[in-house]
Amino acid sequence: MKPLVGILDHEEEYGRRLAAFIAKQPSVPFDVVLFSSMDKLREYTKSKQPDLLLLGVEQDAIESAADVGVNRVMYLTDEKPTGAAVDDAIWRYSGAQEILSQLSLRIRPATGHVTEGERLRIFTVYSPVTRCRKTEFSIALARRMSDQMRTLFVTFEEYGFLPAPSPPATIPDLSDVIFYVGQGALSGKLPRFLQQADGLEFIAPVRCPQDVRTLDGEEAVTLLKTLAGEGRYDCIVVDAGQALGDVRPLLVASDRIFVPDRQEVISTARVEAFRSFLVASGCTEEADRLEVIHLPDGGGYPERPGGGLPGRQEFFARVFEGEVMEYAERVFTGVVCPTESRSS
Repeated sequence: MKPLVGILDHEEEYGRRLAAFIAKQPSVPFDVVLFSSMDKLREYTKSKQPDLLLLGVEQDAIESAADVGVNRVMYLTDEKPTGAAVDDAIWRYSGAQEILSQLSLRIRPATGHVTEGERLRIFTVYSPVTRCRKTEFSIALARRMSDQMRTLFVTFEEYGFLPAPSPPATIPDLSDVIFYVGQGALSGKLPRFLQQADGLEFIAPVRCPQDVRTLDGEEAVTLLKTLAGEGRYDCIVVDAGQALGDVRPLLVASDRIFVPDRQEVISTARVEAFRSFLVASGCTEEADRLEVIHLPDGGGYPERPGGGLPGRQEFFARVFEGEVMEYAERVFTGVVCPTESRSS
């Protein structure tokens, strides 16, 4: 049975629309119930308790929430929360998708998932070959993994593209996360960075390429473990860009390493050169664990009338409903076995 989130807001139409949006989303880790008044909430809690209450009402009603025995309360605020308030408050104008992301993170049980320092599965997708559908495969794999375990998608591409929600908004991204982790100050702040698309949880790519270029592999691994601890993730799928300072520590920490290859002579030579580099630098085991994959030809997006980039819905629909998703499913289930690049 899924956890239950209750919603009570002084703007009844706002609460109704938010609840309707959440109910329509696939793979939401909780059920939602809408209350039109504090009296309705009080009556409901006589027989059943929400696991979390999202409350956007006046102070006198907030005090009444404790009276009905709701243990976990988050508050919808008219102003952006700052300081310690970010731990139990959500800005009501954040957008429905961001509110959903924050609720999804906070509704997770406190036990039963990895915390920092415990067992975390890292699946890394890296290639010295460009335009090989690496990012598409990474997204598809993360979405498939999310059906089995708590999964986060992170891209270390210096010029990564993941469409922003509509209407456009200023979205915190991986640059902010890198800063907070470096300061040891991410605690309680992760929900504001999370986005969702059809059950996929991800963080927007860096807005400043230098933030990836100056990040070495050890720092990347520390970052991923910190994210896993904050979000209680079991698995992180990494789209590792070539700009990452030194990818080797990330490969050492990875459970599986996928290397897309375009199946033409120059691309294959690049993959072999990368393998040789790993062997020469003492990472023979990682060279042995490279899983070279040959994704379906294609990729790219047809030119849109009037130009412009694909929208959020179009982008993710193309990934989740296309041939790369089918390929990721076959890799996941073992129907397709990637070739392993073996050192000799």
